[in-house]
Amino acid sequence: MPWEGLRNAFAFSAAAPQPAPLPNSLYHPGNLPQSEDCLTLNVWTNAAEASERRPVMVWFHLGAFVFGASSGTTGPGGRILFDGAALAELGPIVVTVNYRLGRLGFLAHPWLTEESAHGSSGNYGFLDQVAALQWVKDNIAGFGGDPENVTIFGVSAGSASCSLHMVSPLSKGLFHKVVASSGGFMGKASRHSGLFDRLLTLAAAETRGCEVTDALSVRTLDDLRGLPLEAIATAAISTEAGPWMMDPLGMCIGEGASDTCYPIIDGYALPDDPSAIFREGRHNDVPLLTGSTLDDASGLAGIETLESFVQYLQGDMGALAEQALAAYCEGGRVPPFRASGNLLADRVFGWQNWTWARLAKQYGSQPVYYYEWTQDLPIPSNRYAERRLGAVHGAEMPFMFRNLDAYDWPWADSDHRLAEIVSRYWVNFATTGDPNGDGLPKWPSLGDEQGPALQLQHVPYISLPQRRQRFAILDRYYSAI
Repeated sequence: MPWEGLRNAFAFSAAAPQPAPLPNSLYHPGNLPQSEDCLTLNVWTNAAEASERRPVMVWFHLGAFVFGASSGTTGPGGRILFDGAALAELGPIVVTVNYRLGRLGFLAHPWLTEESAHGSSGNYGFLDQVAALQWVKDNIAGFGGDPENVTIFGVSAGSASCSLHMVSPLSKGLFHKVVASSGGFMGKASRHSGLFDRLLTLAAAETRGCEVTDALSVRTLDDLRGLPLEAIATAAISTEAGPWMMDPLGMCIGEGASDTCYPIIDGYALPDDPSAIFREGRHNDVPLLTGSTLDDASGLAGIETLESFVQYLQGDMGALAEQALAAYCEGGRVPPFRASGNLLADRVFGWQNWTWARLAKQYGSQPVYYYEWTQDLPIPSNRYAERRLGAVHGAEMPFMFRNLDAYDWPWADSDHRLAEIVSRYWVNFATTGDPNGDGLPKWPSLGDEQGPALQLQHVPYISLPQRRQRFAILDRYYSAI
């Protein structure tokens, strides 16, 4: 609601209602208050005059479309990770956004579709992001920002969100560049539940929504809306955990994961498979900087035994099972839990960004820059619940925000130098569409299937993409389905 006079904005607003990951998870968003009144955003600016027209960077947070917040606190008493002040010192206006999560954000149902003027339902959290971008277009000039030079950026679910803005007609003209890390939706939409590697069709999402209302024993939309939030959020529907072990976030993101909590092909906000929209040249054609981390499997599920992993591959990948086993287990050098986690991470994260980069390059006219994050983080091994450390999922975040001090880890001087390199790459790209600049290692744009890829570590260098053989197997897998 509007207000009169001055309003103090000294603290972050409430986060969207959500289940909390384990407190010792690397991705715990902190103990923020939660409220359905959560659709707020935050702005950091160093502009002295409204006429300055600085580039704008709009951040969509991570959290599997289930948890997270625009502040990104690191836990009880933790410092703010998504504080944009340090990044804004390099010149841009920084905006971070809340959006609805879980079933309040992405529940589809025939009742909701019927009442919609667009004949769709389920993408409410994504529509919140579109509304935030429209707000930026309408208002950011008052903060010294340029509404015609807006970059959207994100990690994980935030990155996947950016992939959808690149194909949504609702987002056209609301942004002008994309920086996306470890997340996307480039596989063909599915009618069935499963991994977070492809979107659901509207019909499939509506079916799952009906399972929710059946579990709640409600027969009308008014009855559904009359229920308390907790009842809707916790109504149990059928899932099959399959061979995947539970992940440290307290959710199983393997087979049978709830598919009522992420975006869908609804025919309105998302009219078709993103990959199909790219191939037909119907996407929002803007410069793209994208990549993923080598250890994106941190925090994900895995399969404990080789026998179970082989059974899974045979059932899911068919004729490609033997090739996949060889590529991921590397002749027995990689144990099954890690190998299966890497496969899961490639499907949900790495392959998505690699494919997104290739599609944008092949079917667009704008430059594409591709990277692989290979620098291990100095994470105390006994501090977090994750079973894999190293170049972990989301490793880029404290570096891109120039906020290493958000984590009380033993950072080296080389880490601080890398934070300056990464944040300057990101800001240069947001400013001009080219990450290169004085004093930075040269980063060539993507050419073809061979890359190049910038290896982001203490001393960045250019090479072929390291996982191209694993990704090639997934190319054949997704082509077959």
